[in-house]
Amino acid sequence: MRSVSGTLNTAQLMSTPYRTPYIHMLFTSYDGNTTYDFSTDSAAYGNRILLIDHYEQSYNDYATVILKNHDKLLTTLDLRGYWVEIGYGDTTGGGNEYAATPRLWVKSQQLISLAGNLLMVLTLEGMWSKLSETLFRVGSPPFFTTTYTAETVYAILSALLTEAGFTLNALGGVDDGIINSYTPNFTINDFQRFESGAEILYRLIKMTYCYLRPLVSLEFKVVHPQAADAVDITYHNYKAPYFYEYAEYLNLVVPNVIYLFANAGADGLWTGILAATATDTDSQGMYGDVPTIELAPEITGQSEADNRAAVILARLKNESMAGVLIVPHDCRVELYDRIQVKDSRGATQT
Repeated sequence: MRSVSGTLNTAQLMSTPYRTPYIHMLFTSYDGNTTYDFSTDSAAYGNRILLIDHYEQSYNDYATVILKNHDKLLTTLDLRGYWVEIGYGDTTGGGNEYAATPRLWVKSQQLISLAGNLLMVLTLEGMWSKLSETLFRVGSPPFFTTTYTAETVYAILSALLTEAGFTLNALGGVDDGIINSYTPNFTINDFQRFESGAEILYRLIKMTYCYLRPLVSLEFKVVHPQAADAVDITYHNYKAPYFYEYAEYLNLVVPNVIYLFANAGADGLWTGILAATATDTDSQGMYGDVPTIELAPEITGQSEADNRAAVILARLKNESMAGVLIVPHDCRVELYDRIQVKDSRGATQT
């Protein structure tokens, strides 16, 4: 969870009529020389935020911001390429406090006249989108094909993010037994195909049980969500922190059997195949076999093949929709937090 002060947490847990939301929104140009402050308390551009529709997802983050332009003061502003780390919070006894979210860049803007109202609409995209536009020029031109054979998944992730202008936090004890020990035979831009940074990072992270969490200041953090993790926060329908509505999804895992074949050999002829299987027995018992076949030609050991099959199945299960929770805005919550819900009848879901 994001760290906030005690005064901010107290303020945001108050009932809605008594809290005063605060938004920090400072747009900064690419060269860092120009800023425009659209925060709630901005002297020049305050009280203009009409709507923020903001999404943080596993492999994408984006937002739409609508600003009031009733006095035409925004008409001459060109915010394309500006970045912002929107901060959400409240006005507290200690002043205006907030927790910032990962960086977004303005990709387009519109000036709209709607029923007599003048608006500016900004479309913003985040760090994963930025990486999808990035080509790693590691190795020799013109193809920049590079093969890693002795580095762990974590080390390759860190090197490539650094190459793209981002940073990867230290693991800090987070280890799924793969990310900081497995050394894949990993090639980027193979077969004269230029991959985006997002594609390459996804190929790496999906070898593990881990995920990448975007942070402020162009940082990423490795997280390893597990069922045994401590609960970060519990929401209630009868006391603070409140929730308004919760709907839980119980999904069949489809496909429910992973057949993985590894060890293509240096010649690529698959003469020494290694096979591994991972099965979700619950879904299999409810729905029958729904198999899929996965190839991992670079894997040369049985234990690594077994791990890869198990990882693929785990990601199928973990990346399905688990539920929808509606709460008053809580600026502490971030991707992969462990959330618990309790209602007055004693029902508990995590």
